[in-house]
Amino acid sequence: MHYHFVVNPAAGRGQAGPLAEALVQALRAAGAAGSLYITTAAGDAAAHVRSLEVDALDRLIVIGGDGTLREVVNALPPPIPWPVGIVPMGTANVVGRELRMPLDHQAPALVHALLHAKPWPVDVLRITHPDGTVEHAVANTGVGLDAEVVHAVSRVRAGGAGGYLRWMRPILDSLSSFRFPPLRVTLDERVTYAAGACIVQNARNYGGVFELAPGAALDSGALDVMLVRTRTHRGLFGILFSALMRRAERNHDVKFVRATHVRLRSATRVPVQADGDPAGWTDVQIEVVPGALTLLRAP
Repeated sequence: MHYHFVVNPAAGRGQAGPLAEALVQALRAAGAAGSLYITTAAGDAAAHVRSLEVDALDRLIVIGGDGTLREVVNALPPPIPWPVGIVPMGTANVVGRELRMPLDHQAPALVHALLHAKPWPVDVLRITHPDGTVEHAVANTGVGLDAEVVHAVSRVRAGGAGGYLRWMRPILDSLSSFRFPPLRVTLDERVTYAAGACIVQNARNYGGVFELAPGAALDSGALDVMLVRTRTHRGLFGILFSALMRRAERNHDVKFVRATHVRLRSATRVPVQADGDPAGWTDVQIEVVPGALTLLRAP
């Protein structure tokens, strides 16, 4: 079995590279083959994945965060020809948590998880922009406040470095200045809701510390759509608190609906985020693509 690592060297406060070397050595000691590629800039991971021969590896492993994983997932049209794993070294590590990967950056535990991980066919979110451009996300897509925060954070993030403490100022600035856009959210081309924000979930976890949609699953074949109905900052903080306490579905300021196709429109230009990275502006269409990606889930 050949494990090939795509490494974001800025991840884990610069510890991703040394950890990758340790993982390759440990895999070789266990009788598996290992190789690695260190990325040098944004977009390099995708370019490298596109250059790989299909039979050159058996497992493609990302060492980094959800953003690096999304870059790899968007490198090729789905389905990607290898099972994809992640060694989570980002800030939120949403997908890594869904895959039950160890978060302590210890090589023995990670090697054990990789060697015993099972291929898991999961869905992806296909995002279509007004100009016809298509991209994909794994965990979630948001329009409104969370996207405002992501766009603000991206302006202060250098080379992938960051963390919640460094990003606190743009987060607080976004919260204080946020004005609720008049979103129209159409589900499955049948029913339209008005909302001040919307998060389309493919995963249960959100942001590493919140649980927005307890019924969401990467292989459900559907999207769990959270519609924010409040138009006050007090209501927003109430939603955040209930999500932190894993009771978001009980909050009267949100509505959860399941769908396979979501159309998000607004009279004004509203930012969009996908897996914690900026993903353009409204209007957008989001639809689930069942079984379009195979991930490696730890035992």
